Order: sequence, then structure tokens, then C-alpha cells
Amino acid sequence: MDEASMSVDLQIPLAILELGKSADDKLFDIKLAAILKAGGIAKGYEREFMNDELPRVICAKKIAFILGAGTKKEIEEILQFSKVHYNGNEVVPSGQFHIPEEELLIWSLTSLKAPLVDAGFKRYMKLFRELLPQHAWVLDEKGW
Repeated sequence: MDEASMSVDLQIPLAILELGKSADDKLFDIKLAAILKAGGIAKGYEREFMNDELPRVICAKKIAFILGAGTKKEIEEILQFSKVHYNGNEVVPSGQFHIPEEELLIWSLTSLKAPLVDAGFKRYMKLFRELLPQHAWVLDEKGW
């Protein structure tokens, strides 16, 4: 069973056990705190969206990044929301720790607060089609 299919509540203790194998890691305490925070972020997504599929994937990816991180700065970047930028033609991911599933949830939250600009809407629809293909028929029905 891969981590992304496990509940967030199960992923956290397993990640801590994995981290324990490298107890001499100079970033051990920072990584431990980051794993717990990543779990909290994923649980927040579960509550906000009443869905656990994407939050499980986000948690697994953040934990994998944390376990592989070599600096405190990297860990701090991993714990931030996935970022994007407009390159003049389209919205594209930014940073080496970008998680598309997290970006999709952020676009979803943003769209609830205000209409998305055209480039943002296109990126949101692209991610939706890529990450949730089983639900993409809804977009086709609406002509998106």
C-alpha cells in the first residue's frame, strides 16, 4: 500500500518511524515538527473540502519532501502553499516542492471567494482534468 492511499492519521506515525531511522540527522527536530505540521495542513484540507483523497496525496508528497530535505530553508518552503506564477502566456508552477493537488485545492478555495482571471481559470480546469479525470465529464457538459 502506498502512502498516498493511507489516511493522514496513519501517514504521520509512519513518517515519524521513518524519520526515527535517521535519528542522527541534524534536522531531526525540525523534520519532526514539519511532519506534524504537514499532517495538520492535510487535515485542514480534509475539513475544508470534506474529501480525503487529495489531502492524502498532498500529505504523502509533503512528507516525502520533508524526509528528503537537506536544509531548514527547504523544509520551510515545503510547508508553504504550492505557488504559481504567470509567465506571460499561462499560469505555471513555481518552486521545486510544488504539489499540483495542493494547487488545485487552492484554486478551488480562491474561486469561492472571487471569480478567477482567465489564466487562473484555465490553469484550474487543466489541473482538474489531469488530477480528477473521473470527474472531467462535468467540465465537458458545461463547455469548459
